[in-house]
Amino acid sequence: MFPLGAHSALEPGFFLDDTKRVDALTGYRREAMKQASLTGLGRDEGYAARIHGFRGLLATGRTRKEALAELEDALADWIKLALQRGVGLPSVKPRESRTLTAA
Repeated sequence: MFPLGAHSALEPGFFLDDTKRVDALTGYRREAMKQASLTGLGRDEGYAARIHGFRGLLATGRTRKEALAELEDALADWIKLALQRGVGLPSVKPRESRTLTAA
């Protein structure tokens, strides 16, 4: 059993306060994946998956499911690298749709 507190280590270098950051990044990844798009690459060539706004992030797979799984793995690495470089993360909020109304 681990004692509770800000300095209670679960693993070396990992503290309970870090769980809030982990939860936030998990939610961020989940929201980003909701914005993923798939493109068929042609007959027997599989699929490409990407997320608008995540420059350079692209994954491929033989099936849609495989392409999305590869994208999810690549996204985790992309986020880690962006944070290490201090470049920030793109917004994953859904874009507001504009509704036209009659005047």
